[in-house]
Amino acid sequence: MQSVKFREHSSSKYPDCSLKIENLSDEDSGVYHFQFYTVIHTSWITDTSGVQLSITDLQVREDVVEGNQNQTKVTCSSSCSLGSYHQYVWYKNGQLLPDKTKASILLDPTSLSEVGSYSCAVRGYEANRAPAVCAPEKLCWAVKCVSTSVCTLAGTSQDISCTYRYPSDHSIHTTSWEKTREPQVDLQLAEEFHGLSQYQGKTGKVTLKVSNLKEGDSGRYVLKMETKQGKVYSGSPGLTLFVTFLQVKVTPDTVIEGERITLTCYTTCSLTNNPTFIWYKNGQPLTTNHTTRDNKLQLNPVSSEDSGNYSCAVRGHESLSSTAVFLNVRYKPKNISVSISASGNMTEGDTVTLTCSSEANPPVHNYTWYMKTGAESLVRGTGESISFNVTSDTSGLYYCQAQNEVGSQTSTEVAVQAVKQGSVSVTVILPVIITAFLILAVLLILRFVYFRKNNGRMTAGTRATNINVQSDSGLLYATVATRTVTSDPTQRVATRDQDGVQFTSVQIKRPKPQTTLQEDSVTYASVQFHRGGSAATRAENDNVIYSGVNQL
Repeated sequence: MQSVKFREHSSSKYPDCSLKIENLSDEDSGVYHFQFYTVIHTSWITDTSGVQLSITDLQVREDVVEGNQNQTKVTCSSSCSLGSYHQYVWYKNGQLLPDKTKASILLDPTSLSEVGSYSCAVRGYEANRAPAVCAPEKLCWAVKCVSTSVCTLAGTSQDISCTYRYPSDHSIHTTSWEKTREPQVDLQLAEEFHGLSQYQGKTGKVTLKVSNLKEGDSGRYVLKMETKQGKVYSGSPGLTLFVTFLQVKVTPDTVIEGERITLTCYTTCSLTNNPTFIWYKNGQPLTTNHTTRDNKLQLNPVSSEDSGNYSCAVRGHESLSSTAVFLNVRYKPKNISVSISASGNMTEGDTVTLTCSSEANPPVHNYTWYMKTGAESLVRGTGESISFNVTSDTSGLYYCQAQNEVGSQTSTEVAVQAVKQGSVSVTVILPVIITAFLILAVLLILRFVYFRKNNGRMTAGTRATNINVQSDSGLLYATVATRTVTSDPTQRVATRDQDGVQFTSVQIKRPKPQTTLQEDSVTYASVQFHRGGSAATRAENDNVIYSGVNQL
């Protein structure tokens, strides 16, 4: 409900319950109820019947007068009764008829002077006129198209249907379309329209078929009718055809990352048939979570990744897309990093170069270098790169600041540390210590595993040791075995003293080399020791027996 005004009254003698609604529309139709409350009755008291409000438009309707063929009645009608107390205003061909004030007027259908375009309105509301209608209908020439204005894309085709009316005492001989310009062109005859327009006509209906439209085809078209009686009529106002192209407009013109931007696919006229718009980025259909509504694409917030060439098209005519427009998203420097030219340790006096790199749009126009000493940061230079000699005074944490027209950003810190000549840096010693420690740990683990494995192979009563000696002619083997022969457990103590490490030396003398191959065979030596004692004593007190073999 629009502009509703209420008047609230405390007086119960003559209450004013009027309701005024301005700028009425179809949405204001409905039943209205009045309600009020008093000091005694604090709850609302509502009128149950209400008032029905109907919104209507005026129309001019022509009716035949029963019993009188020489008269026709033209009525200013509405879908609901406006009451008999209203006065009306009538117009013919746009001119006021001062003597016509009733809802209906009578016309002579046989008089050509009566023919005209009639319209009406309620007095006091002259701005709300009814659409004009030609009357008397029997004498009227008229052309009515589905739409008086058609907007379409260049390269498409259009079928525009129209109906026409002519006096009943005439018969149509030919129909044709004219494009109004100076001089007028008959589309059926002009060579420039050959292949452009086709015509299908029969009594009362005609269709203008236009294919492969060009921008030059825009204009106003009227239907020309010629009767067998020699009468020619051009059905004004006809229809207006607009041929347009798709274009992309970016609002605002420039945008910074994080802001909101709207892309509009627009034409010089409003396309008919409620088209569906499709968006493309860099020639590919746009598949994002951005909002698309009607002919608009909203990027909110816009990011640097949204930069690219955008175009649009109408579904069903994807090949007729607009010219691409580049979206340039500006953003402050990001992904800033610092690289050091020197590798490894830097000693005093070495030259080092620091380089600052970043991404930015527009490009970075100023680089500033800082050295951090404690809580302070000192400016050490400007430019994309700086070079200096490494000393104790120049050692410290360095970072750069990149700045463009949008903003600035700083990098992470990098360390530049000088090592005095003749000294070893902690960064060198520490890896060596760690490596040595790891090697020592591995050796200890291997030694432990080795002895544990050998002890597991030994049995309770036997120890065997094989010694391999490499000679020029092959392997020499010496086998030493111990055997316990006593079973007296009382000898356990005495045996423990005797079961220390025992050595035996076996020397194998080889004769001087001969020409025979037998001398290079393997020689074996076997030595056995026998001890007394029980099996339990042997298991506890057996020690390793070493055998040495020398080859002479």
